[in-house]
Amino acid sequence: MSSRTAIIADLRAHLAKVAPMREPPPPSPTGIDALDAQIGGWPQPGIAHIHGAIGSGRMGLILPAIQAHTQAGRTIAIVDPMGWLYPPGLPDVDLQHLMLIRCGSIQSGWATTQLAGSGALPMTVLLDPPPLSQDASRLLRATESGQSTVAVLTETPDPRLSAQVRLHCLGGGEVQIERGLRGQSGRSLRLGL
Repeated sequence: MSSRTAIIADLRAHLAKVAPMREPPPPSPTGIDALDAQIGGWPQPGIAHIHGAIGSGRMGLILPAIQAHTQAGRTIAIVDPMGWLYPPGLPDVDLQHLMLIRCGSIQSGWATTQLAGSGALPMTVLLDPPPLSQDASRLLRATESGQSTVAVLTETPDPRLSAQVRLHCLGGGEVQIERGLRGQSGRSLRLGL
């Protein structure tokens, strides 16, 4: 064995001892059994992109996860650049563990990236942001460093987001799966939300 090969082998052995590979955490349940069966849950870490018209049920898809986290004493952040969300209207959400950020459209991508990368929050929800452009790639890196989930809710699809899960809310409790953690796509579900 050459000295170069021996040095590389020693280095790999040392790295395996001091920084072993960690298994990624399992996906976070959506709280909707039929949806979990199809997509495998919310990516953790990662991005879930939920799009559809206002009133189509986008918030209903993420609400069970918000309820579960806040009732368990874990703080969730919602970045609301438009200032439309009325937190007391969210049923069964412990408002003591809900952080509402109203930073305006220009800062919404930056604020979400900072929250996702902090490592302090299991989930951040971004409501109706403007196009994320450069913030889209930063957001994915932030979820990985903070081991968190970001759910981006928009009216139209945003192909720049590197979302592991993509759902299209069609209204009336119907959801089109565009991409899921289990590789399911193209399937429509009626969830009765």
